[in-house]
Amino acid sequence: MATYFAPASTGNFSVGFDLLGAAFTPIDGALLGDQLEIRAEQANTTLTISGRYRHQLPDETSDNLVLRCYQLFQQRIGRSLPGLELHLHKALPVGSGLGSSACSIVVACYAFNHYFGQPLSQQALLQLMAEAEGGVSGSVHYDNVAPSYLGGLQLMVPGSDALCRTLPWFDHWRVVLSYPGTVLSTKAARAAIPAQLDLTTSIQFAAGLSRFVSALYAEDEADALAALQDVVAEPARTLLMPELPVIRQALAELGVAHVGISGAGPTVFALCQTDAQAAAAAQYLVSHYGKNQDAMTHICRLSPNGAQVLKDENHAVS
Repeated sequence: MATYFAPASTGNFSVGFDLLGAAFTPIDGALLGDQLEIRAEQANTTLTISGRYRHQLPDETSDNLVLRCYQLFQQRIGRSLPGLELHLHKALPVGSGLGSSACSIVVACYAFNHYFGQPLSQQALLQLMAEAEGGVSGSVHYDNVAPSYLGGLQLMVPGSDALCRTLPWFDHWRVVLSYPGTVLSTKAARAAIPAQLDLTTSIQFAAGLSRFVSALYAEDEADALAALQDVVAEPARTLLMPELPVIRQALAELGVAHVGISGAGPTVFALCQTDAQAAAAAQYLVSHYGKNQDAMTHICRLSPNGAQVLKDENHAVS
C-alpha cells in the first residue's frame, strides 16, 4: 500500500490573476489537502472516499476526478495499466477557493506516476494536471496545480518551457485561510469577471505583479505588501462576497497587512507579519466569517513541499 498527499493552494494571490499560486500548510502540523491511497492491484479500478468533506461529493464515484485522472494518465503514457483499489481522503471543501479540484488531480496524477515508476517527466506531469483541471474550471491554467504539485509560491510563465518558476518568500509571513462553509462555483466566479480589460487596468495589473515579484527578490517587504492590489478579479467578485470590505476593515484595525480572496472564493486569506496578528485574525474570522459546520480557519505558512509520498510499503520514505 502507498499513501500520497497534495496540499491546498491559493490561486491569484491578489496581484497575479491566473499567474500566481501558493501552497500552504497549517503551522500546527495538520495536513490541509487530499490524501490518496493505492491499496492493491485488482481486475478493475475502484474508488472509495472518506474525509471531512466527503458529503460535498456525489455518492456515485464513477465520475470522480481521481478515476478520470487514471484514464488520462494511461492515455498519456500510451498503455493500459492494471486495475487499482483506491481510497481518497477528502479534506478540502469543494468550490472553496482552496484548489480542491486541483488538489485531487495533483495527488492522483502524482500517485499514479510514482507508483508506476515515473514514466512522465515533471513537466509532462504538470501539463497533464493542468489539462485535467481545465476540464473542471473551463480553461487550462496552472496557478493551483503548480503550487500543489511543486510547493512554494509559483509564478506561471506562459510560453516558457519551464511553465512556472518558484519565487522568494518572507519566512515570517503567516497566512490565515478562512473558509465560511459555503460553496462558490469557480465557473460562476470567472463569469463575473469582464471578458476584456481596458488599457488602464491592464497596465495597473502588469505594474502590480511586476512590483510584487521585484520586491520579493529585493527582500523589500513593505513594497511587496504595498503591491498586493487585485485590480482584475476582486472588483467583480466582491459582489459575490459582500462581507469582504467589512472583513478587510476589521482585520486592518488588528494590524493585518493584507486581506484577499483565495482563488475564486469564498475562502479569504489574511497575510500577517507576526504570529500575534495571525492569531488575532484567525479568532476574528472564526467568530465573524464561519457560517456552518463546514467552516474552517487555519493559520498557515508557505508549504515548501508540494505533492509527496507519505507511506510506501515497497520503498523507504524519508
